[in-house]
Amino acid sequence: MPHFDGHINYERTIPERFTEERDDRLMNSLISNYALEVRDINGKPTGHFFLNKEQAKLAADEVSGTHDTSKVDSRTFEDTWNHFDVNNDGLIEVERGP
Repeated sequence: MPHFDGHINYERTIPERFTEERDDRLMNSLISNYALEVRDINGKPTGHFFLNKEQAKLAADEVSGTHDTSKVDSRTFEDTWNHFDVNNDGLIEVERGP
């Protein structure tokens, strides 16, 4: 399914290892619905996906909501985010997501 990110001709391509039903459905969802794709110097998608803090929190809340009725505790999320965002870049690799 194409995703619109403000660029008219952009169509997100999910890495092949996450496209089949038997593959990692969480990674497919994270990439399809939450991740930001890095572009090269010419503006072309690179296939490298990251989560910013806001998108990671939304994804964590969705995962938590599908597994129990509570939201992710804000302190737990902050601690986990800080653990993975060691350089304080505001981005983590999608593979390190919830």
